[in-house]
Amino acid sequence: MNLVIPFTKDIKFKTNIGEILSVSLEHDYSSNEEEVLGNFTISGEYKMHEVSVNKEKFSFVLPFSVSLSSKIDPDSVVFEIEDFTYEVIDCDTLRVNIEYSIKAEEAKEIEMLKSDDDVSLEKLLDEIDAERTQVPDEPKEEIKDEETNERIGTEEENTILNNIKMDDEKYVTYYIHEMKETDTIDTLCVKYNTQKSTLEKYNDINNLTSGDKIIIPLIDE
Repeated sequence: MNLVIPFTKDIKFKTNIGEILSVSLEHDYSSNEEEVLGNFTISGEYKMHEVSVNKEKFSFVLPFSVSLSSKIDPDSVVFEIEDFTYEVIDCDTLRVNIEYSIKAEEAKEIEMLKSDDDVSLEKLLDEIDAERTQVPDEPKEEIKDEETNERIGTEEENTILNNIKMDDEKYVTYYIHEMKETDTIDTLCVKYNTQKSTLEKYNDINNLTSGDKIIIPLIDE
């Protein structure tokens, strides 16, 4: 996001303005996801009459606020004064013209899955690994071997499901991350504060390509 915003304010003095001797502009601001607000401080010295030798000081605080059309990352805000001019109007009014810019990165919302969502972890695993190898029918004379293989496969599946249930008790929240071309396992570990071994429990990380979705558990500490 990059905005350039004009600001004009007429400042009424209690006395006549014969001559502006000096003017300074200072500012302070704060920001949140939807707004940037702060104050301009205009200060300096002037003479009530051009021939006067007496100098008078002045200082005015001018508040400003900007509502943003999209959410931003408050930590990324860069606020700069681009231009500042002033002029005396009607002998008692100082008009200030300020042009300032706001630069910020738009906030990125991470898609999260809560434990109480309708979609279960088991269903997500099924969607990611949709194509499962089907055991072909064996001849009747080898039905004993088929039953043995089926029993072993069932035991392995139960072991996996038990591990998932154990993890489900440990993890409350899961991220669903869509891989980008610049993503690597190392960068994901840093970004989500996790470990490679944790990602391997829930994903096949050996053949990840751009567009693939992986599950990243968030440890509930």
